[in-house]
Amino acid sequence: MKVLVVVEPGFAGVFRQVEGLVHYLIRKGVSVSLAYSDCRPSPGLPVLVKEVLKHGGEVLNLKTINRPALSDLPALWKLSRFIAKIKPDVIHAHSSKAGALVRILTMTFSKRPVFYTPNAYYGMGRSGLVAGFFNLLERMLAPLGITINISEDEAGFAREVLGVRVPAPIIPNPVREEHFLPASLDQKKAARQVLGLPEEGIIIGSSGRLVFQKDPMIALKALEPLFRTNPDLYFTDLGEGKLRRELDQEAHLAGVSSKILRLSYLEEALPFYHALDGFLLTSRYEAGIPFVLLEAASCGLPMVTTLSPGMGALESLGFSHCWIADLDNLEALTKGLSAMIALIRNHPAGVLTNHRSIVEKRFSHEACYAPVLAQYRKALAGDLSWDCAEVQ
Repeated sequence: MKVLVVVEPGFAGVFRQVEGLVHYLIRKGVSVSLAYSDCRPSPGLPVLVKEVLKHGGEVLNLKTINRPALSDLPALWKLSRFIAKIKPDVIHAHSSKAGALVRILTMTFSKRPVFYTPNAYYGMGRSGLVAGFFNLLERMLAPLGITINISEDEAGFAREVLGVRVPAPIIPNPVREEHFLPASLDQKKAARQVLGLPEEGIIIGSSGRLVFQKDPMIALKALEPLFRTNPDLYFTDLGEGKLRRELDQEAHLAGVSSKILRLSYLEEALPFYHALDGFLLTSRYEAGIPFVLLEAASCGLPMVTTLSPGMGALESLGFSHCWIADLDNLEALTKGLSAMIALIRNHPAGVLTNHRSIVEKRFSHEACYAPVLAQYRKALAGDLSWDCAEVQ
């Protein structure tokens, strides 16, 4: 089987989804080629490109961005020629932009199975002309190919906002549970040394871009009163973004700058999770349960999180030490953080949670990628129907 994976961007959750899928398919003996864009890259993108080439696949840099642009025209032409050249059996597009490019071209390869994973529709959490354009495009292209949603909330957006009535399976984001293991006390100390974090004290961490979607400002405001009552408390966030200066100003005005320990992007995030005592997520919206929360859970960390659109399944998962706050509820976030800090303080050897066992059962690569590969095979056999029992 020859599979072409098409993706934009080359960083964040979309790329993590693609990176894991490509590695999984290669391990299963599938020939994988990759079309990507380096306009929004991460250090892992060239590594993945080399991995694909190493295993005999071919690659194409589309050099396109996430918004509609003139660069889409040469990207469409190059992608069309690339498909004609490598003749993949299956094409799988990831993200709104990649999905649009691939499905626009379906008229040239109508008999070839096409799959599409939005990883959050462009219009989720956005408004305006660009979002309206993408919403219209999604409606028009929905009948082309098979869409895979990563949450019921994302599927609900497709039904209720986009007006899409084409059935789609729900397969959540996976996590490398064999890699993201809980830390021993020695591993925690070593991780803090490597990252330059205080070896003593309680460290709460968050991971994500410092942008509107992740709402890092409410995280800071929820922690501010706790810094005053917990002198050994620190907060570290992993990521960069355009809100960095505003956040630094707020921390300075609140007199807590010394408590904020900023880290840039890490391609290998395991030391970050190992350095933490607890994890915080304050997203305004997600397409599903995000990778960072699953990685923190896989490492056995207690968690505080907003119940944002896209994460509706969170409450039913049964995490034992996960405090959930409604969106924009600053008081509930502070209350959850206070409870988590008290728990951490009473368990200096580490809080025992059931989080890892849930991740192993529901969110492993095998659990989330095997149904995708199975559907590739069914589609190649001429069966384009989904048996939802296979994937939920």
